[in-house]
Amino acid sequence: MSNRWLKAGIGSYFLAGMGTFGGAPSTYIMKNNAPYNMNRDPKEEQKLITLCQEGNIEALERLYRCFSQDVYNMALRMTGSSDIAEEVTQEVFISVFKDIWRFQFQSSFTTWLYRIVMRRSADFFRKNKHHLVRSVDWENSDQHNPPFEIDDPGPNPCDVAFENEREQLIEYAILSLSKKQRTILLLRYVQNLSYEEIAGILRCRLGTVKSRLNRAHRSLERKLSEMKII
Repeated sequence: MSNRWLKAGIGSYFLAGMGTFGGAPSTYIMKNNAPYNMNRDPKEEQKLITLCQEGNIEALERLYRCFSQDVYNMALRMTGSSDIAEEVTQEVFISVFKDIWRFQFQSSFTTWLYRIVMRRSADFFRKNKHHLVRSVDWENSDQHNPPFEIDDPGPNPCDVAFENEREQLIEYAILSLSKKQRTILLLRYVQNLSYEEIAGILRCRLGTVKSRLNRAHRSLERKLSEMKII
């Protein structure tokens, strides 16, 4: 299986496969429709975190607006449940606000944050395994922009049904992987992190990252082959 195919297939599940984000993800995730700035300046980010460590309430609110979408998306991809992802997001920011004074700028803030997301997602995953079924809250998505348009001109209904089924099978295959394998695929192919960044988040050696990623490749390829997707 080529990395090119892997990235397309995993992206299909983690991004399009979750389906609920549409053209305005911040509206779906941020219940108060707060602005979300995708272009973060490292210096401004450091100033913001320093203010948070000093107990500045406005800075804490800005930090939430800036990172809550990332946290929610990662939790959703880790657990496969929108309800649990919302709970994880709340728990993550409770931990962040309580412990941000511990952050010493020895790593990037996102590395520190992703570790918390992974721990909280793992906690909820253990407690709620029987609830971890794909959650597609169409009522929360833009009702005027459904995921598939059947009206002419448009895609063939048979093609749409086939693609829908394929995405579900990819989803089941990924959710059946171990937590370690799902996590490393997420960090590499969805978060687009380097091997070095992944090693920092997982606190392991570079060689370990590469071997885990190779094992995840093989496991996913085997499952998809068994399901006759590839």
